Amino acid sequence: MIKIKSRHQIILLFTLITGLIIANVFIDNYEGFTALAVIILLSLAWVQFRHIQIYVKRLKLYEQAAKHVRTTYDFMPIPPLVMEQDEVFGIEFNHLMRFIQERELKTRVNMEIVSSVTRIIEAPLLMINVNGKIDYANNSFKQWFNGREVEQVHYRKIGNRGLRRIMQDALICETTRKSELQMNERYYTSTSSPVYDEQQLFKGTIILFHDITDLKRYQTLQKEFFGNASHELKTPISAIKGCAEILLSGEHGQDTIKEFLEIIQSENDRLERLVKDLLLINRYDFAQINLKKQKFCLNDLILQCIDKVENISALKQQQIQFQASHEVNYKGDFSTLQQCFLNLLTNAIHYSSNQTVITVKLKKEKKAITIQVIDQGIGIAEKDLPHIFERFYRVDKARSRHTGGSGLGLAIVKSIIEAHGGIIKVESIQDEGTIFTVKL
Repeated sequence: MIKIKSRHQIILLFTLITGLIIANVFIDNYEGFTALAVIILLSLAWVQFRHIQIYVKRLKLYEQAAKHVRTTYDFMPIPPLVMEQDEVFGIEFNHLMRFIQERELKTRVNMEIVSSVTRIIEAPLLMINVNGKIDYANNSFKQWFNGREVEQVHYRKIGNRGLRRIMQDALICETTRKSELQMNERYYTSTSSPVYDEQQLFKGTIILFHDITDLKRYQTLQKEFFGNASHELKTPISAIKGCAEILLSGEHGQDTIKEFLEIIQSENDRLERLVKDLLLINRYDFAQINLKKQKFCLNDLILQCIDKVENISALKQQQIQFQASHEVNYKGDFSTLQQCFLNLLTNAIHYSSNQTVITVKLKKEKKAITIQVIDQGIGIAEKDLPHIFERFYRVDKARSRHTGGSGLGLAIVKSIIEAHGGIIKVESIQDEGTIFTVKL
C-alpha cells in the first residue's frame, strides 16, 4: 500500500508560509527567508506532483480492471489506495467486482443447468426476451434450421411464417398461448408461457413445441376407418334390406325367391366376415389375442394353405410352386399363421392374371425364418406401397369388392406377424409382380 499523508503536508505548508509572512514583517533582511520559502514550496509542489501521478496510475488500474471483467467475465482485484489511515479507496470497488462475479457465476450456472435440462428434451424449445431476440434454443429447435445458431436472432428474421406468428403473439399477448404449427412436414402444438421478474415486469416468453404428427395421422386414419367401415357395412345391409322388401312386396316365383335368398345369404356371409375381421383386428390392437404357441413344421403349414386355395387358382389356370431346401420348425400359433398365409396367397391369386405362376419360398437363416410370396400380377403403384397395410385401403377398389375382400386382409396379416415378433415388407413393380416378405 502507498501511504500519502497529504493533509499533514498541507498543514506543514500552511505553517511555513505563515512563519515567512511574520518574518517578512518583523525582519529587515528577509531575502534569505524568501529564498528558503521558494525552495520549500518547489519541493512540496514536486512531491505533490509525484503523488498525483501515483493517484492517476492507480485510477487507470481501476479502468483496466473494469475492461478485464467486461471482456473475460473474470474478477481482477485492485490494491486499495490509502490516502491516510482512515481514508482507503478501492475497497467498495473490489466488493462490487466480487458481487458482480458471484452474480455472473450464478447466472452462468443457472444457464448451464437450463441448457443441460433442455438438451435432453426432445421437444423443440426456445426462450425469447422482451426485445424479440432469441436468448436460448435447444438442439431440437436448431434442427429445424439445420443446426444453425439462432441465439440473438430477432424473431422477425425467422423465415417460417407460422413460427414467426407464434413468437409475435407470445410477445404481444404476454399470456399463456396455444397454437398449431406445421414444420418440415410434421405437425406441432406450441405452448408459450410468459416470464416475469421479481417486480412482475414482463421479461420475455418460453415456447415449447409438442410433436402431434402421429396423433394427427391417427385421427385421419380413425376418420377414414369409420367412413370405410360404415360404407362396407352399409353395402350388404342395403342389399339384404332391398331383397327382403322385394320378397315382402308380393307373390314371386320360386326362381325369384331362390335368387333373392341367395343374394341375402351371400351378403350376410360378407357382413359376417367383415364383422369378424373388425373384431379380430380390434383384439390385436388391444393385445387381447392369446397366441396358442406350439412347435410345428412351417413346410406343412404352407402346403396346407396351398391345398386350400388350389381350387381358386385352378379357375385362372395358375400354378403355385413351393420352394424349401429343408424342413423348418417354428414355435407359434398355427391357426393365426395359417390365416396369415392364406390371405397372402388369396391376394396373389386375385391380383395375378391367368396362366401365371405364384411362388412361395421358405428359408431358414441364422437369426430369422424368411417366407416369401411372389406373384406375377398387376403389381402395386409406388404411391400405394406405404398404405397397403392400412385398414380398408384398396389398390383396386372394384376388384377387391368383386372378390369379396373387406380391405382388412393385409392389416390382419401385419397384426399376426407383429404378434409373433416378426416383420412384413413388400416390394412391387407395376405390371411385373409383387413380393411379400415375412421374417419370423
